[in-house]
Amino acid sequence: MRVYFGTTADELQEFIESGTLDIPEVYAPTPIYSSTHPEMDEEELEYSLSLLAAEDALDFLDDQSGAALVIALEVPEEILGGLDEISAEVVAPLQWNSVEAIFLVGEDADDLTWFAPQEAQLSVGEWLNR
Repeated sequence: MRVYFGTTADELQEFIESGTLDIPEVYAPTPIYSSTHPEMDEEELEYSLSLLAAEDALDFLDDQSGAALVIALEVPEEILGGLDEISAEVVAPLQWNSVEAIFLVGEDADDLTWFAPQEAQLSVGEWLNR
């Protein structure tokens, strides 16, 4: 399942260095969310969830955090616990090798720039200085 969460460059650097990250929940296209938005296809559902994660990332910013980011991962459903309308509990650490994309968040939550995980590893130092 494709999941999303908002973060900052300092946490991304920790994720890259350790290879794992413990967080309590992620945004996910849950059955409830899908059924309450029948007008959206899978891509639109995922985009809307990435925007929610981007809003979180902007809220996490402080003087030391670096840039706001959204991380998209493809995770096995076994690591997801309870589901609500737009999120899923994470019951095991997220793995760096599950990362599909990183989105750099601009000044607004809907201003997202896509990066491959390999590009993020090269760019995280620059993002820390934002």
